[in-house]
Formats: sequence, structure tokens, C-alpha cells
Amino acid sequence: MGKSLHKLGSFAFTHPIWVITVWIVILGALGYLASVNIQSTSSAISIPGTEGQKALDEMAKLFPSAGKGTGRIVFAAEDGKTIADYSDVIKDSTTKFLKIDGVSGVVDPTVNTAAVSSDKKIAYTQLQLKNSGGQITESTINQVQQVVNDTRSSGMEVEMGGDIIPKNPSDILGLGEIGGLVVALIVLAATLSSLIAAGMPLITALIGVAISMAGLFSLSRLIDISSTTPVLAVMLGLAVGIDYSLFIINRYRTYVLEGFSLHTAASRAIGTAGNAVVFAAATVIIALSALSVVQIPFMTSMGLAAAGAIAVAAAVALTITPALLRLLKSRIFSHKQRAVALAAQKKKHAREVHHANRSTFWYKWGATLTKHPVVVLVLGVIVIGVISLPALDLKLGLPTDEYAAKSSTARKGYDLLAKGFGAGFNAPLIVVVQGLPAVSDADKAAVRDPAQAQLDAKIATATAQAQAAFTQQAAAAKTPADKAALQQAIAAATISAAQQKAAAEAQIDQAVSQYAKLIELKKVADRVSANETIKASQPALATSDGTAGLIEIIPNSGPSDQATIDLINNLRDSANRQKLTGSNSIELAITGSTALQTDVNAKLASVLPIYLAVVVGLSFIILVIAFRSILVPVKATVGFLLSVIAMFGSLVAVFQWGWFGVADATGPIISFLPIIAIGILFGLAMDYEFFMVTSMHEAYRETDDAQRAIHRGFAHASKVVLAAAVIMVSIFAGFISNHDPTIQAIGFGLSFGIFVDAFIVRLTLVPAAMALLDRAAWWLPKWLDRILPHVSIEGEEAK
Repeated sequence: MGKSLHKLGSFAFTHPIWVITVWIVILGALGYLASVNIQSTSSAISIPGTEGQKALDEMAKLFPSAGKGTGRIVFAAEDGKTIADYSDVIKDSTTKFLKIDGVSGVVDPTVNTAAVSSDKKIAYTQLQLKNSGGQITESTINQVQQVVNDTRSSGMEVEMGGDIIPKNPSDILGLGEIGGLVVALIVLAATLSSLIAAGMPLITALIGVAISMAGLFSLSRLIDISSTTPVLAVMLGLAVGIDYSLFIINRYRTYVLEGFSLHTAASRAIGTAGNAVVFAAATVIIALSALSVVQIPFMTSMGLAAAGAIAVAAAVALTITPALLRLLKSRIFSHKQRAVALAAQKKKHAREVHHANRSTFWYKWGATLTKHPVVVLVLGVIVIGVISLPALDLKLGLPTDEYAAKSSTARKGYDLLAKGFGAGFNAPLIVVVQGLPAVSDADKAAVRDPAQAQLDAKIATATAQAQAAFTQQAAAAKTPADKAALQQAIAAATISAAQQKAAAEAQIDQAVSQYAKLIELKKVADRVSANETIKASQPALATSDGTAGLIEIIPNSGPSDQATIDLINNLRDSANRQKLTGSNSIELAITGSTALQTDVNAKLASVLPIYLAVVVGLSFIILVIAFRSILVPVKATVGFLLSVIAMFGSLVAVFQWGWFGVADATGPIISFLPIIAIGILFGLAMDYEFFMVTSMHEAYRETDDAQRAIHRGFAHASKVVLAAAVIMVSIFAGFISNHDPTIQAIGFGLSFGIFVDAFIVRLTLVPAAMALLDRAAWWLPKWLDRILPHVSIEGEEAK
């Protein structure tokens, strides 16, 4: 592969305008396709195959007009007043909500008294939405917000909750993200000693991000794009795009200063550093693409989009970087460096130099680390262990109103509902019941007969009263005119009575149609309510034949309480079906936000070992092939695991415990964050492993002295690895300012994880571990050496 990359570098250097033009055309074409096909992103989380999702799908089939999402408007009366004092205002808001496109129905608390708290101080309006949560249009949300703002003018406290709370991240590139780019530019300028050279990695990274984003949104009609996906792709595209270009430029500058021509230096840089970039990018791409094995659509789209961004970043770095080097020529050097490069190129024989200046800080630091490797390793592991301690308290969950910022309307609405209706009101469970007996004549009679008897009694009483009145009037009628008038009155009363009876019987028929189908469903609801952990259980909807329906359960416990999770498991336990339904033929399926969260946690826990096996296994193979070693890949993987547990420790401390005030609101770590963060961190950690150990491997091949190779390789690679790590930490840290909790946590977790991996693991523990392993680090069984393909990660030597 080194030969091919060497030729690619040579071509890009000699044809810079052609290369840049091709990328501009690609960007333009994808940009046009994106402008035509772009669709809104979604924050909805769907996990096919889980019981909660199956129940939601069945519910949509049974009751397609019931709406997919729900939102709540919570009202709290002022001191000294009750909800009744605001009935006109609430009715007016109900009328306005019904007129909003995207709202399919409204439950008015002035009509539904169950929506008013027992102290009459708190009430709620429930909105049935045409779209599911995470897919509510911005227009619908804005119109609901406007009605809420108008209603607040009455003096009531009015809050919003549920699916009408926007959950999409803020701008992809905000002030924090731009700040990260500024820090990256400063670090690049300090590392390369030239503003022009410092600007090149930023330019290539931004070009790569623009192309990957255009490509992603050009496919948005074909694939669902979660709201987090573009942000994650930008985050990774910027970070690795800058790093990849930096590694190539740094190697190019080294070759030029060693006396190679600009053309030869560019070709060699792509053939060597570019080769390492390809291996590093392949590792990250494998880690991200492997998210597909979890079979969760939104995670698959995130992983593949991010992998695509990495691939584009690598391709751009390998082609545009040498093209820009040709156009900028010696201007990427400072004035002092230009003189050194010019003098070196006047020499007849340029040669690659592997020795290192022993007076530099990095050579001395490497030598210090390798003198006492055991002490360094023990101290490093202890430090990481202390950082990782909070991870023992790791709790997973999904972003809900319960964990919103205390100042947010979602959290205020949640607290008001818990105060007025109990903690479990915010954790309703929906039971989809199927296989019920069809509505029978007996069921209809059970509804009709009491109502008919009551009507008959009422008619009999009214008839008796009317007859007595008419008898009295007949006795008083003396003239023919009086008698005629009486007859007319009797006829009119008879017609009126017949009409009233018909209307009453129509109401009975309607009641039979409405309530008879709920009879069998109510029997199940009554059986379920016998559970002491349930506050209320009542039928909500039923099909016209009564064979299927929905039961709403309000637990005594809150959404995140273990008692609620235990209740879900109890209801789902097939051993309890006979007790709950009275029949083995009746099927129950449980859904609701808490049930879905439980399913997410269980699903991710089951696929995490598979995911780790795929990622670590494939990457291990790549490392073995690249370094012709068994122990180097093992060491790299162990170092990665140390970085991972440190990352989780920091996430728990900051986002779960609330240390340092970074998080807008504390709560469980988002359920899918561990598997995403593990994949990304693994790939990025291997980047530094490649660039650090590659340099050591080069020196070892030249000297055949393991200890000297560690010192030389570390001194050569450490400065650029440090710069790359600082840049990557800065880029990820910039996304902490995003107010989306998922993006915040990913940005912080990756920035801290990279910090630990680069500064503690790769720049401290790796040289110590390599010194301890000595020559054994490069041992490979002969039988394995024979069957493995020979691929040099150092690339093709210059001719």
C-alpha cells in the first residue's frame, strides 16, 4: 500500500489544481443534492424488536387515529385561587390548541375533571399529536409555545412537557465549537511555527466536513437521520481531519529539512505518514461501522455517518494536503526554517534521519520513563483507578423531563404534575391488550338494561304526572274551545315525550356502543389494579368489537424508581398472565417511556459484548498485521480499556453527580452513550498508538536495539502526538457548550477520554510498557508470521 500512496502523493503534488478542482466538483454536486433532498432530522429513538416498541407498533395499528405523540400543558393557580377561577382562559387555550396543525386532539381539564388535582390547584391539558416524539415539526412546537405564552398573561403558571419540548441540538457550530477551532489554530501555529502551515490542517478538515455533511444530507430522503448524527460527524470530522493533515505536514517538513526535494518529500510523506493515516482511519471506521451490529437504527446511522466523515477526512488529507504543499511551497516554513531547508537541499545526498536530539525535553522524558518502568506503570494505573472510581455508580437512562434543568419548563411541569397527582403520574404505563372476548349481547345488555330501566321509570313517572295534570285540566275545561286547546296540548306533549324518549334511547345506544366494548377490558384493568404498587388502572381505548384495547396504569412510584421497573417486569412475566387476565388466550404488551427505557438498557447490555468483540477483534488483527507483534496490540488494548474506565468515571462525576457545574442538569448517563463513546474512543486511541509505536518501530528496524528505539521513536513522535491530542481535546471540548445533553456528554467524555489516553496512557505508560517488554514487544510466532500478509505501516521508502 505504501507504493500506491507514494504514487498518490506524487500525483497530487504535481497536479494540485486538478486535485483541488475534483474535490470542489464533488462538493458542489453533493451540495446540490443535499439542497434538493434535505429533510429535518429527528430526535426520536426507536428500537425495533423490543417489547415496548412492538407494543407501540401494535397500538398504532389498532388505533391509527389516536395520535402518535403526546404533550402536556400544566396549569398551576395563583395563591388564593383554584383552577375553576381560570376555566374561561383554559377553555380558550383548548380552542387554540385544536386549531394547530399537528395537534389531533385535546383533553380539556374543564371537561375531564380527572385532569384536575384533588386540591383544585393544578390541572393539565393533554395534546394528542399527529407525529411521534422527536418528529414534531418546529412549526407545531412554536404555535403551542405561543398559546402557552398568551395563557401565562392570565397570571397562572403554565408549563410544557412531553413531546412538545424541542430535543434537537443547538447549532452544529456554535461559539464553543468555534472556540475549539481557535485553540486548534493556536496549537498548530506553535507546533509548526508558521501561520500558513497552521491554517492548512484547518482548511482540509473544514473541506472534509463540508463534503461529508453534504453527502449525508443528500441521502436524507433515503435514510432517517437522528438529530445527533450530523453533530457527531462534524465533531469527529474536524478532530481527525486536523490531526491527519498535521501528521502528514509534520513528516513532509521533516523530510524537507533533511534535504529531500519538495516533490520527493511530499511523496514520501504520503507514503509513510499517509500509510499510518490509512491504518488509523481504518481502525476508527471499523469501530464506528461496527455500531451496525447492535441493530438499533439511529445508532447505525450515527456510526455509519461518522465513519463516512472519517473516511472523507482521510481521503482529503491524503490528496489535498500534498496539493496545497505544492501551491504554498516553502511558505509553510518560518524564515529561519526556510534557510535550514535551503541549506539541506543544496547537499548532494539527502537521507532520512532517525536519531534524536538527546537534549530535548521529550527525549529526556522518555528516558526518565524507561528507567523505572514498573514504578511508572503502577503510578499511572493508580491515577487512572482513582479517576475511574465514580464509574462504580454508573446509572443509565434516557433524557426525560425528570432530568431536565430545574429552570426549564419541562422540569417545572414535571414537578407540578408530581405534586398534584403523585410521582407515578409522570411514569404512566400503557398496556396493549389483545385476545379479549368479543362484545356479546350480554355485555350490551349489561350497559343497556340499567339505562333502559332508568329511562322507563322516568317515562312512567313523567307519564303519570302528565295524566294527572291533564285529568285536572279536563275537569276544569267547560267550553268546547277549552276542550280543543286541551286536546292540542295533549297531542303536543305526546309528540314531545316520544321525541325525548327517542333521543334518550339514542343516547343509550351510543352508551352501549361506547361502553360495552370496554367491559372485558375493564375486567383486566381491575385485575391488574390489585397490584399494591399500582395507584390506578383504567381502560383508555378499545376496538369496536372489544377484542383489543389499551389500559393506562399509574404506578405509585416515579419513572426512575426501581419499583416501577419491577412492576414492568412483573406485568411482562408470562407466569402472571393467568392471574392478570383470567385467561391464557389474552395477550398483554407493556410500553410507555419507562418501559421503553428499560428495553433500551437491556438491549444495549446484550449487544455490548458482541460489539466489543467485533471492534477489538478486527482492530487487534489490523494491529498484529501492522506491527508484526502480539504484545503491542495487547498493550494497546489494555491502554484503551484504562482510558475507557477513566472516561466513564469522569462522566459519572460531572453529569450524574454534578461536579464542576458543567452539566445543565444532572441525571443518569444516556443509555446509548457508553457503546458510542467506546467505539469512538477506541478508534481515536488507536490513532495515537499507531503514530507513537510506528516511530518506535522505524527506529527499531534501523538499530535493532529495543531500548534505543523507544527513546528515539518517542522523541520523534511525542511532540506531534501531544499537539494532535491537544487539538482533538479542544475540538471535542468545544461541543460541551451545546445544550443538548447527548452532545454535551459525548463532547466531554471524548475530550476527557482522549486527554487520559494521550497524556497518561500513550505519552507515559506506553514507553514504560515498551521498555519493560524490551525485544519481546516485537515478537511474533513464526507460523503466524508466515500466514499474515506483509504490510509495512512505515510505508514505501523513497527511491
